Amino acid sequence: MSPPAGRMRSHTAPFVSVVIPVLNGKRTIRDCLVSLLRMEYPQEGREILVVDNGSTDGTEEIVRRFPVRYLWEGRRGLSYARNRGIEASKGEIVASLDADCVATTGWLRELVRGFDRDEVGVVVGEVVAYPPRTPAERYTAVRKPLWQTRSISYPGSPWFNLGNAAVSRKVFDRIGLLDPRFAGTACEDIDFGWRFFRDRGFGLSHCPKAVVFHRHRMTAGQLFKQYRGYGHGQAILWHKYPKELRWDWRLELKAHGDLLLTAWDFSRAAVRSKMRGGETAECSYFYLELVRKLGERIGFINGTFRRAPGFG
Repeated sequence: MSPPAGRMRSHTAPFVSVVIPVLNGKRTIRDCLVSLLRMEYPQEGREILVVDNGSTDGTEEIVRRFPVRYLWEGRRGLSYARNRGIEASKGEIVASLDADCVATTGWLRELVRGFDRDEVGVVVGEVVAYPPRTPAERYTAVRKPLWQTRSISYPGSPWFNLGNAAVSRKVFDRIGLLDPRFAGTACEDIDFGWRFFRDRGFGLSHCPKAVVFHRHRMTAGQLFKQYRGYGHGQAILWHKYPKELRWDWRLELKAHGDLLLTAWDFSRAAVRSKMRGGETAECSYFYLELVRKLGERIGFINGTFRRAPGFG
């Protein structure tokens, strides 16, 4: 999505703050920070802030070995952690990256190039799956859930993934920070994106060359927990935007029907796998599809009856 035509910016590299929220990221945070320190961007032109969201696995010890700013945010949730980093940052541009991502050397340079016009307030890069090893990782990689191309082109209600985005400080000053009522759901990105596009005060630029590699959830249990959070977040979106998001018992019944159909597909795939003497890729796919949809429905139903504070 291209920004509106306007005056070109100066080619002087702006000062950029890179904010990374992390919770128990011992497995991934080191690779993430190493990739950032290897970026092709002037060291004096950027700062890296890691916001610890309550880690108990030794994440802090790993982070403190690197020349980055370490911050603590005890209130759990990405919205709290990102907001803490944004408020503490110094850059005129704030770039966001998740702790389970690895950035390419040109990542930040390409994001900043996207601010080539004064009208551009947000630049998004692309999120590509880190080479998958487990069935759950392969399943998610095939689905490509974090692709910016899909989210910024979503019919009627585009948004963007803050796991690979750069936002001008002026945007936060105009529309505010992330809504903490979405904490723990991972849907604060959708809400922030909706507010950005509805405000129409700035344009968005998509830079596919600004690539990060994302490590997806490794197990079915982790996938279930992730999508249970997504489902809960969707319910909060429904509470916040009741006029835009129509939902009733008919649509809920349809969603449950789709869940039952997926269970039937998994059952048939399981029978075929047993006849062939072992688990097949088809059986694994439908099993994880069922896990995803079940988590999403449980999260949505839970969120429907347990409204976040501030929604009446």
